[in-house]
Amino acid sequence: MHIVLSHALPDGPNCKALLARPEFPALPHLHKLFTLLARSDVTYAKPTDLTPLHERLAHAHLHAADGLLPLAALAAQAAGLDGSAAWGLLTLCHLQAQSDHVAMLEPDELELDAQESEALVQAMRPYFLEDGLRLHPQRPGQWLVCGEPLRDVPTASLERVRGQAVDAWMPQGERARPLRRLHNEMQMLLYTHPVNDRRAERGLTTVNAFWLSGTGSLPTAVPHDPPASALHTELRASALGDDAWAWAQAWAALDAAHGAQWLAQSQDDASFCLSLCGTLQGHSFTTQAARTQGWLARVRQAWSPTPFSQRLLVS
Repeated sequence: MHIVLSHALPDGPNCKALLARPEFPALPHLHKLFTLLARSDVTYAKPTDLTPLHERLAHAHLHAADGLLPLAALAAQAAGLDGSAAWGLLTLCHLQAQSDHVAMLEPDELELDAQESEALVQAMRPYFLEDGLRLHPQRPGQWLVCGEPLRDVPTASLERVRGQAVDAWMPQGERARPLRRLHNEMQMLLYTHPVNDRRAERGLTTVNAFWLSGTGSLPTAVPHDPPASALHTELRASALGDDAWAWAQAWAALDAAHGAQWLAQSQDDASFCLSLCGTLQGHSFTTQAARTQGWLARVRQAWSPTPFSQRLLVS
């Protein structure tokens, strides 16, 4: 089992400072868990990577190039569709022009219902079909897109842009030209769409754009029985806002909700791994690495374990 925690290694000064203070929660399950683990690997990333480090680690068995982690193909396969085809994940959103950048509002806050989403997909479908792209509704506000043009077009993860500036993350290069044209066409189409007229009348945020992510196809050499993994993003909002109190509470909630289960899994699974991810580094800790430590190191860790909060200062 591989547990991946995003935004566990903080960038913000407030969250970092909290780690040295007694106010940081005790996290009893995680503290005990780390007496059974040792660091096995450190993975590095660049701030310009299209695929965030935590997504790359959670799907390491796919060996995907940056911007081509085929999350949409995985979702298509899970839905009984052909995962070997080229796929993308389309998320409806609202882009807001600021003085010096364009920012995406949090897409989940649109709270589109099924009727609104269906009306929008029916209006948008013909434009996508002209470029050989077929839309498959997945849930309100998010659809799977299938078509050969998506096979080799790197795209930035939705994680990079939700609630953030999008300018640096727009699709680039000649292969992305049809996507940029579709962006422009959809902005014009959505501006006057009846769904947005009704939402504006009710004081709701309108839909004026889409974001495409998770492009590519599943490699032919995917293991038939890949290691189980779970990606947790509960720390994201507070870490990005450098809200130390909320970040500490998110840690306490993680420990209460999952810590006992992870502790039990680590005792039963010889290949258990937990990865703590920041923006530029990911530190992985495993039971296997702990077993290869010398007996003196194991005794020291058992009798005087490193406080869990100190594990989060490695970035």
